[in-house]
Amino acid sequence: MRNQLHLAVSALGALSLAFTGENPSVGILQAFLVIFLAIFAARATYRLWIYPNFVSPLRHLPGPKNHHFLLGHMISQFFSGNPNEPYLSWVRQWPDAEMIRYFTFGNAEAILVTGLDAFRDVLSVKPYSFVKPELYKRFLGPVVGKGLVFAEGEEHKAHRKLMAGPFALNKLKQLIPVFKEKAEHLSGYFDRAIEVDGGTVELVKTYTSITLDIIGVAALGVDLRNLDAPTPFHVCYSRTFDPPIFGQALMAIDIFVPIRWIPLEENRKYLSYSAEVHRMTLEIVRDRIRELTDENGKLVATERKDLLTFLIQETYEAENPWTEQEYLGHMLNMLAAGHETTASALQWATHALAKHPEVQTRLRSEILAMLKKTPNPGYTELENLRYLNNFSREVLRVWCPAIESPRKAAEDVLVNGVLIPKGTYILLMPSAIQLNPRIWGDDADQFRPDRWDGKIADAHAFAAFFQGPRQCIGRVFSMMEFKIILVEILSKFQFDAVETEEIVLVNPSPLLRPSGGLRAKVSRLPS
Repeated sequence: MRNQLHLAVSALGALSLAFTGENPSVGILQAFLVIFLAIFAARATYRLWIYPNFVSPLRHLPGPKNHHFLLGHMISQFFSGNPNEPYLSWVRQWPDAEMIRYFTFGNAEAILVTGLDAFRDVLSVKPYSFVKPELYKRFLGPVVGKGLVFAEGEEHKAHRKLMAGPFALNKLKQLIPVFKEKAEHLSGYFDRAIEVDGGTVELVKTYTSITLDIIGVAALGVDLRNLDAPTPFHVCYSRTFDPPIFGQALMAIDIFVPIRWIPLEENRKYLSYSAEVHRMTLEIVRDRIRELTDENGKLVATERKDLLTFLIQETYEAENPWTEQEYLGHMLNMLAAGHETTASALQWATHALAKHPEVQTRLRSEILAMLKKTPNPGYTELENLRYLNNFSREVLRVWCPAIESPRKAAEDVLVNGVLIPKGTYILLMPSAIQLNPRIWGDDADQFRPDRWDGKIADAHAFAAFFQGPRQCIGRVFSMMEFKIILVEILSKFQFDAVETEEIVLVNPSPLLRPSGGLRAKVSRLPS
């Protein structure tokens, strides 16, 4: 080893003299610089060109070639105008593929999962061989917190098991009166809109208000009443999820390169909105802990039924008690995911009703017939509405609220027989499955509720809530809320189209969200 070091120093000395002819110190620094640059260039050449083209086990997968050598397909995505593009175009270009290779920032390989076998492997067969990537945490973390969304491994299993209690069906049935009360409140809002504005309603604001009110009661035990007057919660969420074009550009860049620290006005607003939601939620957490504990810090009995109260009761005096930040993370999860996704589904459901009056008429007839027999329906009656079930699933199939749920391989892992190297970015998109012609037929893009009368061969083909141990824990909650609101408003109102121009979508975005809102005309049905 000593001889090797001596030879290396001698070589550097000789190289330095060759550069300077006299000053060895300056020559050694120059030699180090040359070697460093040579190594950097060699590594960059290997990573950017040699590895993906000649070495990678993924190089034989189909995929687009028109990527930027450094930015990959990031530019194509941002300028596509649609958060589901260009990915859906690739699905149609390679309809038989289980996985499509593309390139992301730094010319890093990424995999878009497009087939059911690969989808099943990642979600259900080997779910804990994958983790949520850091860039996704940076993208959504400030808004949705940690909670179940970003918990991994044993922590995720433990928290999921704990939260299964309040999300069990028998517990959720107790929320039906809350859903109905808020749905009736929404009907009152529509009546006022008819009187004041002739019935033209902006759907994004309306539905995010009512679903935020519902999740406020169910998760926090707080009646926010955003339909009466938008609370700071509603203001912060709406401005975060629907930023101006410059804000969208910053969001796209920040996914790959952290830039929120740059003192720009849009960055300041984004950080202030996120911080305000955190502050308000943490204040509710602290107030609830004080309410549920006595002067000795021991839990006391309560009549409250909300999720926050349940979590405090289950973990506050546990062997490893939760911190305020753990409660906060789960509440942020519930608030953001629990209202924005259902609101998005309701927006697109109303859009579908207005665009397809024959569907609206048929659905209303089924609902009115049920209400005539059972004026105060429960869970069973709602589940027995066949066409409502078909309609609900078709809305979520065609206009899935959630755009993506990315993963990163935590180890070398086989997916559908292909070796996925550790660290590879895996993109799971509901639209890549639910709008895939190979899975759903040539009319996959068409809105056709009756398709659900046929047998769906694989549960993974319906990807709106994903599948496996990391599927959305609020699936039953969301669907029950969605159906109760539709039953209420369809039994009382007619919805007609207002929008004549093509709908512009927020992009990039974690949700399928219309930019600048979405309108419909609401009118009262004859008594």
